[in-house]
Amino acid sequence: MGERGTSPAKAARNVIQRLLQMRQLWEDASNHYFDPDRFQLALQNCITTSRTVTFILQSNKAAMTGFDEWYAEHVKRWSADPIMSWARDARNSIEKRGDLETYSQVRATIIASYVGNPESAWLKQSLFATPQHIYRGVPKKYMVPHVIENGTLLIERRWVDSALPDMEILEALAHVYGQLADTIIDYIKCNRLPAPPELGKTRPTAMQALAMDRAIYLSMMDGSVRGFRYYKRPLKLPDKQTRKKVLERYGGAQWKGLHEARTFKEIAGIYFKNARAILKRDGHHRNFMFFLEGEKIIQMIPYDHPDRASRYVLMHDLSKLAKISGADGMMMIGEAWTAEASRLPPSGFAVDADERGEALVMHCANAEGASFSYHADFQRKRPGSKKVKSIGETIYMEDEAAFIVLPFLREWGVLDMDKVAAAANRMSEAGIRSPMDDPRSP
Repeated sequence: MGERGTSPAKAARNVIQRLLQMRQLWEDASNHYFDPDRFQLALQNCITTSRTVTFILQSNKAAMTGFDEWYAEHVKRWSADPIMSWARDARNSIEKRGDLETYSQVRATIIASYVGNPESAWLKQSLFATPQHIYRGVPKKYMVPHVIENGTLLIERRWVDSALPDMEILEALAHVYGQLADTIIDYIKCNRLPAPPELGKTRPTAMQALAMDRAIYLSMMDGSVRGFRYYKRPLKLPDKQTRKKVLERYGGAQWKGLHEARTFKEIAGIYFKNARAILKRDGHHRNFMFFLEGEKIIQMIPYDHPDRASRYVLMHDLSKLAKISGADGMMMIGEAWTAEASRLPPSGFAVDADERGEALVMHCANAEGASFSYHADFQRKRPGSKKVKSIGETIYMEDEAAFIVLPFLREWGVLDMDKVAAAANRMSEAGIRSPMDDPRSP
């Protein structure tokens, strides 16, 4: 029983403070993922702290009329949740029997295309001495020219508990955090209290792990470490002075209708018009990706990449980021090399063609399975010039398999492999290597 006279507001503050301590311990464990001793210490403290969240809630039950009935419903929900049951048993094990039986696993994936990359199962870390050991163990059948030149070996690591072997342990604890946060939010609502901003999301950004947070990337060419890392920054809207400068430089006519736009296609079309204005004025357009939630832009990400191998990896990781971020649409825009079909080399890449042109291109896809592209060829005033002479008409293409968006459709569970296969067959019939071809083939 809590202190006599404890108010619901004070009880809520006490339990929220303990929940935030759990979040901090989770982040400590994540930050020491590759330091086994410190990881284990933060992990087990996080588990025991998660259990004390409910203890504090129960100790203050006198602050809420009808607490026992209300709390029983949450206990019932947790009892039906195997991860919550695991967390309860894990806490008892730590306190009564000692450390959890955790162990590290690794999984290797060769990223040399947008989808269909070969990967291993999760295997115990102890089977491999170092990442280089894994690299040297790649089967020779995969060491073909395309993979060697454009491939990356992604080696992911995860910690698991022997009592929950099929789930990464921090993912499990993030789920526990979310369940506890939901309960506290319900407590706040039932007592008509204002919800604090700390509980705005029951799964904080820090708990939305990407592969790159627990992985190492090696070049398939020589096994050297490649540096892929994404640092999330909040989307900041330009201030009044910046907006004024932008309008003076590019004009504002191309934004007409954006506030009234209600469909994904309408929004994308307006952004492409703006991109045309930027290209005409500046002579170039950087590579940007936009994540949407409904009709709202929630993230804007530059995605410049030095080579084809890095582009494969970026699309692999950014598609996972889109899902984690709650995005249900994406638009990516930038400059691209073009070449007539008859001029394309067997690689299928316009950049390798003897005669090539330039275009402004936007590829779009969403969680409903829609995919389309905007395309406009442009010419410079002279070869090597930074000034654009003219931009051709905008060409719209719908349901054409733009291979670069396939990772996003896959993450959203709407990838239509029949359409992909049809597009790949058309390329193969033209004598062009498809991005869907087996990476073992030359």
